[in-house]
Amino acid sequence: MQRSKNLAMMFLLGAVLVGGALGFTADRVWTRDARCDDPRASKELLYDRLELNTAQRAAFDSILDDRHRQFDSLFKPIRPQMDSIRARSRAQMRALLKTSEQRERFEAIIQPRPNEKRETQK
Repeated sequence: MQRSKNLAMMFLLGAVLVGGALGFTADRVWTRDARCDDPRASKELLYDRLELNTAQRAAFDSILDDRHRQFDSLFKPIRPQMDSIRARSRAQMRALLKTSEQRERFEAIIQPRPNEKRETQK
């Protein structure tokens, strides 16, 4: 009797976990806004959703620019180490890829987005 209860609980827990994962994935896929790939468009989308006026938008821009500058100065000393770790891990991943199709897909995935700066360009 106890074994069947445990088995039922395991199935129930599994169903809840799978349902949660599927729900989360579906939410991300269906609510994705194509404009969010562009940082500027994403910022404008935020401003539009908050219904900010011109003065509020300017204030938000100033705050975000200041935050960006602070993050840049914070990461500047360790950026070469981060780039080295990234390059090494990507080389290890490339070594695992068996087909040219896999390698092409991988390279397409790791390419920066059109409006994205590479870390090493800073």
